[in-house]
Amino acid sequence: MKYLWSIAVFVLGAAAEPAQSIPSPSQVLGFEIGADRQVADYRQITAYFRQLDEASPRVQVVDLGPTTLGERMIMAVISSEQNITNLQRIKQVARRLADPRGLSDAELEALVAEGRAVLLVTCNIHSTEIGASQMAMEWAHTLATASDAESVRRLDNVVLLLVPSLNPDGQILETEWYRKQLGTPYEGGRMPWLYHHYVGHDNNRDWYMLTQKETQALTRAVYHEWFPQVWLDEHQMGSVGPRIFVPPYAEPVDPDIDPLIWREVNLIGANMALRLEQAGKPGIIYGYSYDAYWPGGTKNTAWFKNVSGLLTEVASVRFATPIWIDPGELSGGRKGLVEYEAQTNFPNPWKGGWWRLRDIIDYERIASDAILESCADRRADLLRNMAARARAAVGAAAPGMAYRIAAAQRDPATARRLAQLMLDHGVELRFGENGDAWIPQAQPYSRFLGEMLGVQRYPEVQLVAGKEIVRPYDVSAWALHLMMGVEVEKLELPPDYASLPAAPPAAPALPAEVGSVAIEPSGPERYKAINAALRGGGSVTILPQATDFGGRTWPAGTVVLDDAGARAAGAALQAAAIPWTALGEPAPAGAAKLRAPRVGIYKPWRASMDEGWTRFLLEQYGFEPKTLDNQAIRAGKLEASFDAIVLPDIEKEMIASGKPKREEGEMQYLPELPPDYAGGLEKEGAEALKQFVERGGTLIALANSTEYLLEQFNIPVRNVLAKTKPEEFACPGSLLRAEVSPGHPVTYGMPSEVALFVDSSIAFQTVPPGMELERWVLASYPADRRDIPLSGWIRGEEKLERRAAAVATTYGKGRLVLLGFRPQHRAQTHATFPLLFNPLFWGQFT
Repeated sequence: MKYLWSIAVFVLGAAAEPAQSIPSPSQVLGFEIGADRQVADYRQITAYFRQLDEASPRVQVVDLGPTTLGERMIMAVISSEQNITNLQRIKQVARRLADPRGLSDAELEALVAEGRAVLLVTCNIHSTEIGASQMAMEWAHTLATASDAESVRRLDNVVLLLVPSLNPDGQILETEWYRKQLGTPYEGGRMPWLYHHYVGHDNNRDWYMLTQKETQALTRAVYHEWFPQVWLDEHQMGSVGPRIFVPPYAEPVDPDIDPLIWREVNLIGANMALRLEQAGKPGIIYGYSYDAYWPGGTKNTAWFKNVSGLLTEVASVRFATPIWIDPGELSGGRKGLVEYEAQTNFPNPWKGGWWRLRDIIDYERIASDAILESCADRRADLLRNMAARARAAVGAAAPGMAYRIAAAQRDPATARRLAQLMLDHGVELRFGENGDAWIPQAQPYSRFLGEMLGVQRYPEVQLVAGKEIVRPYDVSAWALHLMMGVEVEKLELPPDYASLPAAPPAAPALPAEVGSVAIEPSGPERYKAINAALRGGGSVTILPQATDFGGRTWPAGTVVLDDAGARAAGAALQAAAIPWTALGEPAPAGAAKLRAPRVGIYKPWRASMDEGWTRFLLEQYGFEPKTLDNQAIRAGKLEASFDAIVLPDIEKEMIASGKPKREEGEMQYLPELPPDYAGGLEKEGAEALKQFVERGGTLIALANSTEYLLEQFNIPVRNVLAKTKPEEFACPGSLLRAEVSPGHPVTYGMPSEVALFVDSSIAFQTVPPGMELERWVLASYPADRRDIPLSGWIRGEEKLERRAAAVATTYGKGRLVLLGFRPQHRAQTHATFPLLFNPLFWGQFT
C-alpha cells in the first residue's frame, strides 16, 4: 500500500506553490475530468491549453494550422523552463541527429550530450476514442505544476510534444452528438455520419499519402521541424476484450524496419506494462491484434523514418457513459488471444464489471507517464540510436544510385505530384532543368523510399506449424508508383546532382493571347482544368473518337478549351503542371460540347468512409457532388437534378435496408439509430434508381455496391466469386494487373495495363446480351494467374483468370458502370481515378 500511495502522490503530483496559480482543468471546466457522462469539447480543451501557456513557463502552445472545417489544430510543447527557452537549439540538434551525414563520432557524441529526447504523444485521432483528449489536459496540468525531483528530472531530459486531438472537427461533432443524445435511448451511440468530414476512421490511413489537412499539418511539424525520436499514438478499442494493449506488437513485422526500433519499442512497452501492473490495473496485453507491418498509420509511417512508434489501445465505454461487462461477455478471438484466459502476454485478465471513462483516463495516464519516464531514463540512447538508424539507412542503400521520376512520361502531371509528395515527407530530392526528379537512395529515409517505391510481398507468417497464416491487419500493398501510374527508374545520380535545385521548375503559364488549347487524356489531373473551365463559363468540347485536325491525330477523349475556357483553367493548368497544346483553330466538327456534370453520391445513415473518400476526391478535382440520403433517392425524379449518381463501396444489404449483412449464427443485434436515420433505400429507392437510369442517367457502382446493381437490374453480368469462401479466395488489399479496353468513354486516358487496388471478392462474367442493351468489358484480369499479382498478397488468383474487373451496360436510355474495386481507394490510386471521373461525363455525348 505504501508503494501504491507513492505512485498516487506522483501522479497527482502538484506542488503547493505552482498549483495555486495554475488552475486544474476541472476548476476551469466546472466538472471533474473523467466523470461519468461529462466531456470537454475541443474548443474547451484548446482554451484550457492556452491558459496553461499563459500561466506556466513549462508550456508553450503551437498552432499547427487549420483543420478541414476551419478549427485550429494545436500542439502543446511541455518541458523544463530552461528547455522551453532553448527550443530552437533542441530542434537543431534533433534535426542533425536525424540526418548525421558528415558528422564525426566525436561530433555526434557531443550532440547526444547536448540534446534532449523529443517525445510526441498524439491523442484522439478517432473521435469516438475520447479518453485521451480528456487525459491530455490532466497530464499537462500535472507536468506544469509538479515540483518533485522525479518530475523535474523527466522534464529536464525530455521535450514532450502533446497533441490533444488529431481530429478536432470530429471531436466537436462527437461531443455535440453525445450531449444531444444524453438521457435518450441513443446515449453513447454512433453518429449517422462520419466523424471526420471526409474520411472518418480512415484519417489514420492517410500517413503516407498526406491527403488531409490534419495529416499534412502534423507531418510538417514532425519531419520538417521537430524530428522526435519516439512517438506514442493513443487509441481505444472494443469493450469486451483486454483493457489495454501496449507493445510489443503482434506478428508480422516488416523486415525492412531497423531492429533498433523494435528493441526500443519493446523496452518502452514493457515499462508501460510494469507501471500499469504495479498500479493494480488488470487486463494488460501485448503481442495482440496490432501488427508491425503496414505503414499507413501515424506512428507506422514513422518506423520507416527511424522513429520508434508506439500504440496503446484501451477498452472503450459508450463514449462517456459507463458500461457493465458481464464476465461471460469477455472474449478473445483475435490474433494473440484466441481464448480469454491468462497467458504469457496476458497474465492478469480483467474479470469484468463496470468500466468507465475514468478507467480509460487512468490507464492512459499511467502509460503516458511510463513513456515519459523511459525517454528520460534512456535520453542518450534514444538520441544515439536515432543517429545510428539514420546512418544504417544511408549505408544500406547503393551509393551513387537514385530513383528518377522522369518528367517526360505518359502522365507527367501525376509524376510531378509523386515527387512533391516525397518532398512533403521530408525526403531529399532535387530537380533537373527538364523537370526530372532525382532521389538519392543513400539518405536517412532510404527505408521509407524502398517501402513506398518498391513492391510488397506479404510475409506468410504461421504462428503454429500447419495452420493458417497471419492475415494482414489492414492492406498488403502500397506501392505508390503502381497506384499512381507513374514510372520510377533506378539510375546513377547525375554528376551535377549537388548543384540541382530542390524545387521543381515552374510550369509554364498561359500566354496573354492563348486562343484554344487541347488537353490529351493522360491522367486524372486534367479534370481540375476541365472543371475550372466549365465553372468559368468557357466552352469545353471532347473528341469521342480519335480525330485528325491541326496537323496531327488526337486520341479519343481529348478535350478542347476555347479561349475563355483556357483562361478560366489557367491557374489549374499551371498549379498541377497539366500538359496542354495551343491550337490555331477551334475544335473540329464531331466534338461534343460538355457541361459540368450534376453528380450525386449516395450516403447511407450507417456512416460510410468510402462515401467520404469519394466526396473528398470529387471535390478536390473540381466536381461539385451533392449528397443523396435514403429519403432523397426514395423521393424519385432524380433525372431532374442529376446526370450521374455514384454508389460508393457499401454492402448491398446496407444499401437496401440500412443493416449490415449477418451470417447464420452471428449476433443479429445492432444498436438502433434515431428514427430519422433508420433504414435503407427499400423498394422505393430501388425503383427510383431504375427510373433514373431508364430515363437517361448514369449509375456508377464501386466494389461491393455492384452486388446491389446485379440484384436490382436485369443485366448480363454476374459475380463469379460471390459464393467463394476465404480459404478459396482472399485478397485483403493488393495491387493486381488488369488489361484495359481502349477507346470507351469510361476508359479514356487509361493505359493498356493498370494496377487495380482490390480488397473484395468480386470478378465479373458477362454473356452476350439481347437486343435491348449493350455491354462492354472495360477491364479484365490476365489469362495466366502468374501475371495477375503485382504487389501484396492474394490467395486463389486463378479464379480471376480472364474475368472482368469492370463492365458497363446500357439500360433503357441510360448507363450502368460496375467497377469491382475502388478506383479512388483512400485517394491513393491516381492511376484509376479516371475510371470514376470519365463516366460522370459519359451521358453527354452518347
